[in-house]
Amino acid sequence: MSIEIIKEAAWPEILKLQSEVYQLVDPESLEVLKDKWSRTPKCCFIYRDCEELKGYLLAHSWNKEQPPKLFNALPKNTEGDILFLHDLAIASSSFCQGIGSKLMKHLVGIATGLGFKEIRLVSVQNSEMFWQRQGFKPLPEKVCKSYGADAQLMWRKL
Repeated sequence: MSIEIIKEAAWPEILKLQSEVYQLVDPESLEVLKDKWSRTPKCCFIYRDCEELKGYLLAHSWNKEQPPKLFNALPKNTEGDILFLHDLAIASSSFCQGIGSKLMKHLVGIATGLGFKEIRLVSVQNSEMFWQRQGFKPLPEKVCKSYGADAQLMWRKL
């Protein structure tokens, strides 16, 4: 089991996992995912077990209260001291093994070391309880409909 920085060779596996995991939200294109990865690559990881991709996490710097729009490259001049956790996906065969929590713990350590002040995310696909267990709290702001009907903006201080 290992957590590794995302490298170019991992993208086909990431796209495959993304299409498996997201049923209530359309998957994003490779171009859009790579744009978000390139913003803050030190905060983007994969989780492998016996060489098999079991999960990934994409997070990038951000400077706005509202989350970035899905399906779009990040706007210029939006780097800041907020870390936006764009995506955490775990293979269905690996649910309840603590992989998401391990990736989050790793991210918090890296983000703190890089000087980020908080992490924000949009909870999708009924994942709000998981995020609350990771220390996130709901925010009142509405999010773009592209995130899905039950999407919830959340944050946690670092």
